[in-house]
Amino acid sequence: MSYNTKVSVIIPVYNAEEHIIETLETVNNQTFEENFEVIIINDGSTDNSIKLIKNFINNNERKNIYYKLHNDGENKGQGARRNLGIDLAKGDAVIFLDADDLLDKTTLETAYTRLTGSKENDFVIFEWAYYYPETGETRYVNKEKYNLELALYRDNCEMLLLCTTYFSVNKMYKTSFLKNHNIRYGEGYIYEDFEFYVECALKAYRIPIISNILYKVRVHNNSTTKTDHESTKHRDSFLIAIENSASKLLDGYRDKYTPYHVNKYFIYRALLYSEKRLPNNKKLKNEFIESTMKIINEYSPNIEVPNNILPLYKYAFSHGVVNNLEVNKMKKLFKLHKQNKINFYYNRKMEKNNKKHKRLNKIKNNYYLKPLIYNLRRKVHKNRSKKKNNSLNKYLNLDIRSNQIIMLGFDYSYRGNSKYLFDYLKTIYNPDFLKFVSFDKRVPEEYRLSPRSKEFYNYFYTSETVIGESWIPGGFKKKKGQRWIQLWHGTPFKRMLFDSNESTMLKLNPNHKVKMKNDISRWDYLIADSEIAKLKFESSFDIKNKKIISTGYPRNEWLINNHKNEKLIKNIKIKNNIPLDKKIILYAPTWRDYNYKLQEKLKDKSYLMYFNELLDELGEDYYIINKAHSMDTQPSWNTGLTQVLTVNNKVETQELIMISDMIVSDYSSIFFDAIHINKPFYFLIKDFPEFNIARGVYLDMYKDILNLVAKNEDELATKIKTNAFQNFEIPSNYKNENIKQASKNIVEIISKEYEKNK
Repeated sequence: MSYNTKVSVIIPVYNAEEHIIETLETVNNQTFEENFEVIIINDGSTDNSIKLIKNFINNNERKNIYYKLHNDGENKGQGARRNLGIDLAKGDAVIFLDADDLLDKTTLETAYTRLTGSKENDFVIFEWAYYYPETGETRYVNKEKYNLELALYRDNCEMLLLCTTYFSVNKMYKTSFLKNHNIRYGEGYIYEDFEFYVECALKAYRIPIISNILYKVRVHNNSTTKTDHESTKHRDSFLIAIENSASKLLDGYRDKYTPYHVNKYFIYRALLYSEKRLPNNKKLKNEFIESTMKIINEYSPNIEVPNNILPLYKYAFSHGVVNNLEVNKMKKLFKLHKQNKINFYYNRKMEKNNKKHKRLNKIKNNYYLKPLIYNLRRKVHKNRSKKKNNSLNKYLNLDIRSNQIIMLGFDYSYRGNSKYLFDYLKTIYNPDFLKFVSFDKRVPEEYRLSPRSKEFYNYFYTSETVIGESWIPGGFKKKKGQRWIQLWHGTPFKRMLFDSNESTMLKLNPNHKVKMKNDISRWDYLIADSEIAKLKFESSFDIKNKKIISTGYPRNEWLINNHKNEKLIKNIKIKNNIPLDKKIILYAPTWRDYNYKLQEKLKDKSYLMYFNELLDELGEDYYIINKAHSMDTQPSWNTGLTQVLTVNNKVETQELIMISDMIVSDYSSIFFDAIHINKPFYFLIKDFPEFNIARGVYLDMYKDILNLVAKNEDELATKIKTNAFQNFEIPSNYKNENIKQASKNIVEIISKEYEKNK
């Protein structure tokens, strides 16, 4: 039978004979007059559930309701059954209903009306309450912050991660949203909705809020959360669930505090469940909490913590309790938190610390004790230095292992040239001979080393080849017999190091250029992307020409190989909620020396694009991706615009270049990447005099691109509308034919084949 289905109601069923009929009656009594389907999936029930369901379907016919019973006789768990429901769903929207819960009679009508009210909506949230069947009463407990909003939009969608309960049933989802983003429940364990919930919040574009209670959770003693407390089922499932959920953060998030909110939820639940849902075994409970802490540290090693948070979480994340795996202290703090005594405890600790500092200051300021303290400190520092040198000498005496490679990456992150070169190298080298230094879990565990760990130092000082993508710390000593390859992270357009006075940097750190030159002297090879880059590196880094190899960048090799992949482009746009029917402008400005280390309120942001001014000129056919520099924050006048998406640093720049129709920058080298695929680019430069004083640009390059430079948004709009780029002729020394096999060429340097062929 063919019918136009608006909503799919998905109901997994396992031994629900006691409640299933009442649940189905709430579905059958819906005021919704459009066609909808009810997908009932048996999960291997051994009671009379299926017989009761069949009888109900036969005796309750409504012309707009289409019941479908899927009964394969298998038991796979609720997560797998909900996923099957998504795959089977024919409706425009999906709602999940547990076999023992209830819908309000207006649920489908109210939710569907709000969901379809705007094409920007991905799902709607409605209120829920506990239902007590003995009395027929409901209890409403929600105190969530999203209730203050009519709808959550873009960054604010991640407000859902502040919730005290991660529920997925009090929502109606667009089926296309779930399928396009491949959002699925975990399978094979309970707490399967954690990762589903987290990914929905991370991927959503707009979420209307419905204040009505449209879903009721039946309270009874046979629910999953209230059984199996004497087994390790809850422990095992929870750890799998939070690890899978934490991995979703690796693909990026929009609010800088999102990792804090997610991990706050994890640690709170771990403490709660250790008391209520685990066997009465102290060792097992402690190991459970410690395992939770380890997962938090692995996936979110540098959590940014907001101000004015509860003392429990201040201790957990700001005072290092989670980071240091202090299980007993965490349990003590949780107990105090539940007893409403933690504020008193916190204040007493502060008073104690203040008294301690007063005593120390009194001792420090004692005229007769000062010489003793001074000499004692000198002795301590001397011992520390001796210990550090002994440790370093131990590493320096290790034998170098032939063909062993260590990659440091850019700020230890898995992106840029390091990412694409590593992806190539791991097809050649096994984990015994190749390591990538990062906390990023996207690097396979067998290849990954934690920065500055004991394992890192052992591997670093036994590696024949060291590959970096930025400045390498001076404390990392180069050994005789090592080969250091510097990938770098861009072609110079703004003047660098010895080609610039870098006045701001030198005022803050007079030793700046000395340190950088010491690092450069350790490089055996510097990878360049073109002949013009080679020329600029030679002067700016004061490095011998023969050390600069123009193999091209691995990241641009990937760009050349993938920029015509329409399916990939579409998938990346969908993943990042970027419209498929707009002309996409990637805006990627660089940071300003003259703002370095200034307070945020003192920074000059006037050089940034005024998005509204440009879009007013270009019209609704255009959409801006704002790839702000990591050292900048957005001014208020550039936030909350519907035609602008600000992405974070975890979004891969090469993907953004590929999906964009054009690129706008100022002094960033991103246009050198675009050149390799003939992607149009323009420049919005408002502060040339100021920038020239602080750092400056290479004037020969500036003259080359002058016809693409705009001084304000009106000029930029004109250049875009008249397609000024079509008249731009790319200079030959900006191009590089070798780039099509950049990674392979770098492997030749690693394997010393380059030296043989010189």
